[in-house]
Amino acid sequence: MRVAYVSVRLCRALGCSTSERSDMAGCAILHDNALTEYMLISSPMDLQTLEQFETHCWIGERNARVFPFAGNIENIILEHHENWDGSGFHGLQGAAIPLRSTVLRLADNMDLDLALGTPRPSLEREIREHVQKHAGTLYAPHVVEALLGILDTVFLRALADERIDPSLREETPTLNIELTAGKLLDLCELFSQIIDAKSPFTRNHSTGVADLAGQVAPYFGIEGEQKDQLIIAGYLHDLGKLSVPLALLDKVGPLTKEEFAVMRRHAEGTGQLLSMVHGLGQIPQWCEEHHEKCNGSGYPRGLRQPRLAFESQIIAACDVYQALTEDRPYRDGMTSREALSVIEEMAAKGELNPDIVDKITVLVLSREDGTPAHAAKDPGG
Repeated sequence: MRVAYVSVRLCRALGCSTSERSDMAGCAILHDNALTEYMLISSPMDLQTLEQFETHCWIGERNARVFPFAGNIENIILEHHENWDGSGFHGLQGAAIPLRSTVLRLADNMDLDLALGTPRPSLEREIREHVQKHAGTLYAPHVVEALLGILDTVFLRALADERIDPSLREETPTLNIELTAGKLLDLCELFSQIIDAKSPFTRNHSTGVADLAGQVAPYFGIEGEQKDQLIIAGYLHDLGKLSVPLALLDKVGPLTKEEFAVMRRHAEGTGQLLSMVHGLGQIPQWCEEHHEKCNGSGYPRGLRQPRLAFESQIIAACDVYQALTEDRPYRDGMTSREALSVIEEMAAKGELNPDIVDKITVLVLSREDGTPAHAAKDPGG
């Protein structure tokens, strides 16, 4: 998010159009999504090491094609590791590098080297020294000049964890782009991979929730477009976790009261972010309510079952089951039967919908036994 904010501010200072700035935000958010593929298939490496792999530029460029950009973003991500002096991955030099690639190069590398999200009195001085040191070598001189022109107290405050989301929203132009249902599903699946890659402990979480919700839906007569919307909610339910510090997501010990408050904000944050996208119907509500409990003991609003959308209850139950079967910093993942036992106990306490838990149990056990589950024979739940 910080790389996106810096990139969009720079593009505005450099005279880019509204659509170019909007597309810049998308490229900046997506630019390193390919690094997650390294983290999933290779031995653990720190981000500095991962950034040295040229292949991630090609994969990032490929993955970005799924995203509905307003204009032409060709090669922006592909060339975002080019250096102004020609010493980058592909040897491009000076004006041969796309303008927005030079912007992304500075914003990305500066965030990586300086930890922009950590407020400190020396940050402005560190930024000035860093960009001036690398002007004309790593960074385009005119981009450095543009950064120095916007480097003020407002800019620095916007980089803090508690401000970066609203700051990016305020700075990014809103565009209306229509998508087909198939394109929207593909896009949301891509976003789920970005969300889950925030931590190695959630590498398949959102995809697992979406898949399970899609299998549960027909038991309750949810088909067609409504089922697609439920799957999309599964993909996006943790979107707000993109703004949760990794130190909290990967913390081995228990969270403090203050840390848990930060973690809890992701549900409401997801709803707020998705409500800005026209045409999603009730998906933002279902996502925001995925930590609510039928007995009112959940968050963020403590809603009880009569006020909870049924689709929210499906996402909630699928989310709990999927999370239980996954490793976390503080515990190993449970077996499927152990996880079923937990959600059945939660249903007995009134926290989860017992009808939905029953159908999850049928699905999971049928997969283990290799026998088909016949949703069509029991649509009413």
